[in-house]
Amino acid sequence: MNFKTSLICFALLLIGTLCSAYSNQERQRDSRRVAEIMRTSWDDNTKIKRIQELLTIYNRMAPSLRPDERARMDRFISGYTGEIMVDGVPSQGGARRIFKKILSPAAKSVATGFFTELGASLASILTSWFPANTERNH
Repeated sequence: MNFKTSLICFALLLIGTLCSAYSNQERQRDSRRVAEIMRTSWDDNTKIKRIQELLTIYNRMAPSLRPDERARMDRFISGYTGEIMVDGVPSQGGARRIFKKILSPAAKSVATGFFTELGASLASILTSWFPANTERNH
């Protein structure tokens, strides 16, 4: 490759990485959303339904985490979720299988415990990024 082509490829790679970064505004929005989810999830069914939203927030913030934080969260999450494998390969991009809609009381207890711990972990990480109170930024 000649120098011009290499330079253009490098510039595109750099610009693409910068454009896909997790901005402070997104972090604050996710921090408020996690707090709202935790505050308004009163019953087990609501908690179970909102697990996927917490996982979506985690997936958005995961690249911004320190490697040790990401490894700890990934281990925790993988203990409760699993990838659906077809011939050893994740199906449809490795979509995570979440708890079924109709759960036994014991499974419901596990699911709500997962929700509570996941939400608390995400809230802890997000608030550590903003030492000052994020509520005043409304």
